[in-house]
Amino acid sequence: MISLNAKIVDQLKLEYQVDYINDMLLQENKHIHFYFTLNGDMTTFYIISGDPSCIGLPKKEFFTSDEIIAVIKLDNELAEVEGKNSFISDLITRIKTMKDQCFIYLPIQHDNQTLWLYISLHRVEKSTQRLIFGQVLRVLDRTPNDIIHYKKTYQDPLTRLFTRETLKKHLSNLKSYDGAYGIYFDIDKFKEINDAYGHQQGDQLLKDIANSFIDNWEKDVIYYRLGGDEFFIYVNKHSQEDIIKRAEQLICDIENLNEMTKKIGVSASVGIVPITPLTNDYHKLLDLGDTYMYKSKRKGKGNISIHNL
Repeated sequence: MISLNAKIVDQLKLEYQVDYINDMLLQENKHIHFYFTLNGDMTTFYIISGDPSCIGLPKKEFFTSDEIIAVIKLDNELAEVEGKNSFISDLITRIKTMKDQCFIYLPIQHDNQTLWLYISLHRVEKSTQRLIFGQVLRVLDRTPNDIIHYKKTYQDPLTRLFTRETLKKHLSNLKSYDGAYGIYFDIDKFKEINDAYGHQQGDQLLKDIANSFIDNWEKDVIYYRLGGDEFFIYVNKHSQEDIIKRAEQLICDIENLNEMTKKIGVSASVGIVPITPLTNDYHKLLDLGDTYMYKSKRKGKGNISIHNL
């Protein structure tokens, strides 16, 4: 039961003719209340109050998980950071492992626009039943400032690649080291691009390199911009032969990216580090990558050095 100050509620009704309980607490249809159980596979969501048609769902009393998932917009700013392919599964895991309460942002596709739902979830244990009670607290027709800030923290604004902070986050969550490697590289002769064509063209080169990664997305390969002209690539399920071939292809792709890179002789110096429980510390991994990248650079542009355990 909500604890209300009866004196203030009466004052509102007397002075302003506002019935706070009915006019304010209960009048907002977008404040949808619902529940589901965690005992099964979260297959049915029951609407307690509110109008689900406000967020692109039919006006009915319950929904299957498939119906909910169907209106979630996977191509969103949050998924760009956390991964479009794992966005739903990560959300389900977060809900199933929550303790007492959590708050989530959920993007919904509705009438050719994206609505962001800010939702509170409360877990209640009743005998053998585990219930989750939810409430849509806010419905926003633009990307929330929290998500914009989150994205800026974890996604480089120039290249749209992940940042150092994201790499740190991903390494802390790493559970498998099956053929995992880190490729640390920087762009040879990048300074010549800036000197000859200006910093705007240098930025464009960085964006072009990043776009070549984004356009050729592969499973088990994640790209990061560490800063300046330094990048990092995480891969898994690679043999040492595979990772060397990938590094060689990377150098070839950058050298032949466009006429400017060919004319100036742009290339890349690469350091490769196997990612294991001994090297997966964020600072140690980058220090090793940096060391072997500079080892390559001392050999001349377009070289590869690998840290052997």
